[in-house]
Amino acid sequence: MKQYETVLSVNGQLVEPQSYKQSLRKAFTGLGVATSVLVLGAVAILFSNAELRSQVFFSAPVQAIFAAELDLVSTGLAAGGVEVNDGSNHADSTGSSSNGMMPVKFNSIDSSKPLTAGQRQITSYLAKRYSVSPEAVESIVRLAYKVGKEEKVEPTLILAIVGIESSYNPFAASPVGARGLMQIMPKIHKDKFEALSPGDWSPLNPEMNMRVGAKIIREYTRRTGSVNAGLRWYVGAAIHGNDGGYPGKVLALKSRIDSVHQQGQMVASRGNAEKVSAVTVAGTEG
Repeated sequence: MKQYETVLSVNGQLVEPQSYKQSLRKAFTGLGVATSVLVLGAVAILFSNAELRSQVFFSAPVQAIFAAELDLVSTGLAAGGVEVNDGSNHADSTGSSSNGMMPVKFNSIDSSKPLTAGQRQITSYLAKRYSVSPEAVESIVRLAYKVGKEEKVEPTLILAIVGIESSYNPFAASPVGARGLMQIMPKIHKDKFEALSPGDWSPLNPEMNMRVGAKIIREYTRRTGSVNAGLRWYVGAAIHGNDGGYPGKVLALKSRIDSVHQQGQMVASRGNAEKVSAVTVAGTEG
């Protein structure tokens, strides 16, 4: 069978028609350009509008995605089978890791120095309030005073945030991916963890978690000008608006902890004064 080519006549000249594939290619090219323009426009808007950017990246759906990805990574099911070092490896030749999730330098608390009377009173109070063993609470109290001093954050503020966020459970986890004592979002604050221990960290490590939490609240307080406003940022209310009374809850607990600390110090001072008085009287009588 003889085949004929169909031609078009344009201004009296014969022109071969474009193939179907060429037409589709041009159409998709046009769509690609339009899509690129839209994407670039959206990116430009996000980068120019901090509030909108925060609403997008810190929204509940996005945080849920972060949480799901974190769970996949932590269970070794990350896409592609890539092994991610989250601090769960055992010690290598450099000794950078220790028992599971805790690098050596963040794996021990010096308990050789006795707690002050105020710290002992705080430990007793928090252990009863949250039904946690005094030994466990003592380690967290020691850690809060150590971290607070080094990160320039009030230890009792740290302890109050820990109480409200995790009730002194170092393995606490929220549905949106927050982890540990101070409920830190690992994906969002990965840079701070990396700064502490590059390539070898865990949000469930108590000291790492507390250090990052202290850095966050210090940064937010400095940025907003007050602890109250900083706490609103900490809980995400600066983005979503409703803080649920979070700053008031934290500050009320901090005030209570401060009061307990003062009571412990006063009792110790009174006891010391009585001992001195008794020794003086005994010396006089002798």
